[in-house]
Amino acid sequence: MKAIISIWFLLASICIPAQQIVTGQVVDSQSNEGLIGAHVYLLKNWRKGAITDIEGKFSLDLEKSDLSDSLIVSYVGFKEVLIPVSNVGVITLQAIETEGETVVVTAKPLIAEEFKYIEIKKIDIYTNPSAKADPILAVNSLPSSTTTDESANISLRGSSPLETGIFLNNVPIYDAVRYSQLNGIGTFSIFNTAIIKDVVVFPGNPPLEFGNVTSGIISMQTDDRVLEGNANSVIVSLANIGFSREQKINEKQSLKLFSNWQPSGPIKSLNEKALEDIKSFSSNDLGLYWYGAGESVNWKILSYSVTEGYQFNFKHPSFTGIFDQHKQRTFLITSIDKSLGKGTFSFNNGLTYSNGDYGYSNVAFNVKKKDLFLGANYLLSNANFSFKTGVSYDYRYSVINGNFHQLTYALGPNHPTELMNESADIKVLEGFGYFKYFLSERIAFGVGMRKNIPLDQIPGYLSNQANIAYSNDGWTITIGAGNYHKNGLMENTGEPFESESSQKSVDIKREVNNLEIALSLFDKEGEINDKSYAAMGAELFAAFRFSSKLNATASLTLLDAESDQKGYVYDLSYFIRGNIAYSPGRFWTIESTLVAREGTTIAEVVSASYDNSLDVYEPDFAESLLRLSPYSNIGLSVSKIFTISEKMNVIAFASLNNILDKENVRDFTYNYDYTEQSQNLFSQRTGYLGAVINF
Repeated sequence: MKAIISIWFLLASICIPAQQIVTGQVVDSQSNEGLIGAHVYLLKNWRKGAITDIEGKFSLDLEKSDLSDSLIVSYVGFKEVLIPVSNVGVITLQAIETEGETVVVTAKPLIAEEFKYIEIKKIDIYTNPSAKADPILAVNSLPSSTTTDESANISLRGSSPLETGIFLNNVPIYDAVRYSQLNGIGTFSIFNTAIIKDVVVFPGNPPLEFGNVTSGIISMQTDDRVLEGNANSVIVSLANIGFSREQKINEKQSLKLFSNWQPSGPIKSLNEKALEDIKSFSSNDLGLYWYGAGESVNWKILSYSVTEGYQFNFKHPSFTGIFDQHKQRTFLITSIDKSLGKGTFSFNNGLTYSNGDYGYSNVAFNVKKKDLFLGANYLLSNANFSFKTGVSYDYRYSVINGNFHQLTYALGPNHPTELMNESADIKVLEGFGYFKYFLSERIAFGVGMRKNIPLDQIPGYLSNQANIAYSNDGWTITIGAGNYHKNGLMENTGEPFESESSQKSVDIKREVNNLEIALSLFDKEGEINDKSYAAMGAELFAAFRFSSKLNATASLTLLDAESDQKGYVYDLSYFIRGNIAYSPGRFWTIESTLVAREGTTIAEVVSASYDNSLDVYEPDFAESLLRLSPYSNIGLSVSKIFTISEKMNVIAFASLNNILDKENVRDFTYNYDYTEQSQNLFSQRTGYLGAVINF
């Protein structure tokens, strides 16, 4: 693996010959988002110009004599600006104030905004090949991600995905993966990037304005900007055909309809070997999103449903056959912010229903789940301080009905099963208060508490935290510590669990010229259903822009994790991630990613005893665990933006995952009597391509 990593990093040392290059970015003054297709050219020589890319960025190859000139920057519907070449950086454009003016509807920011780790914009989700256009998978590219199974079940800093909180418009979303298996592992998240504005990540010390979380938080917000006119988008790819339509109702309201169909045929045909264990999959989703604002109120309402099916080859010494699952889910998310007195009152509501059928061998069972969330809070703030207080009620219910095998080593169609009809529910009622004070323009201090009211079998507890953030001259330093509690249900099985954790962290960032570096240190310990764990580590990150055409990032995460649980999956010593992006021409991007980590540990079968009554073998496992070989995966993607007209563009993309076709071992499977061992692999070389048409 060292050779693979060395070859990949050698590519990062390739530099473009030195040029007189001027770079900048054109953004909307209201949303701070990049403007694609803006015209930038010299005042004295209009032939020297450029058009901004999908992020609003541009570069110009200029002569020394041009550096004393000025740039004209123009974009339809915005005021034209003139700026000296010597002052080029982030160029802000103001919308023209006409009857059809663009209206930006914004909710109040998180009170813990100063203590966030990173913010991922929508454009970053689309352009990151590792994200596969999925907002949750985009988090896996961060140094803080310790996810080991290539899934959308995100582990942050050595904690179980059960502890990670996923929120959409401040409403917790459970069971957030698509094509989930019985163990909860899912390939993609359920979220449609078409409506996502940004993703804010707190990898540790989750802000207590969010409740019922013991690890990190992934907080997503949907779009809150009313466009000048209507907009349409069509996506066609090997595994997705989708359409979205955004309809402007009036100057302050907009309605978006979106739908996707995900067939398995085309992508399986292109990647027959890599996807041979997947018999078929399909998914259909339909959503309606309404957002807007009145004189003192704004709102976001999302109705979303997903129907999916998934069949894969289930391999076990006692049974080999098809595991079949079908699932339907419906979500209704409401978020309302209203000015009240000198502050803002917010109400958040979530309703979720899911129904899943699973079957293999002689087993068939059904899992139904219902979730209800109600949250209300009040934010009071001025130039010196902010105070937020509120209450939340989180109710989860599940019922499982069917039959299951009595013995884990006997899963054949003639082996004994037992009936199960069990239900479980949890009720979490919490109140919180969070106070933030600006000691100066550069220093912010925050402290918070969250207390539950004991209901049913959940005992009383108190969560608390403190944060301090310093920002000055490119430096950002954040220190946090706290204690946290969570009560929930295992996804798919519906079994109750409770967890608690204690965390301390320090995050340091420095940005200077074309270089960004970061160092994070963390120490945590916790407990899930009386199984304790501890994790400490360091994250090193660097990003450098070699030129207007070439930039690279690299990160190293050092982890020391242990648990009472044998074979703890996060018992790893390192993660390595890297990214190289090269733009050979206008609107072209070639990008390569690297992920490498130490292999996980598994229990290996050393012998087996014959069970004559069932005609099956029972395995005996080794006392010591086997460390698998290191994991590594290099991906490559190419994208191109075609500007058809002022109102139409096409983004074409193609990607190749695991281009070296490395055989990364996930675990082992055995023959009938455990005398022969074979490897189950992670993703092998897989190709993907498609296009997004915006008009």
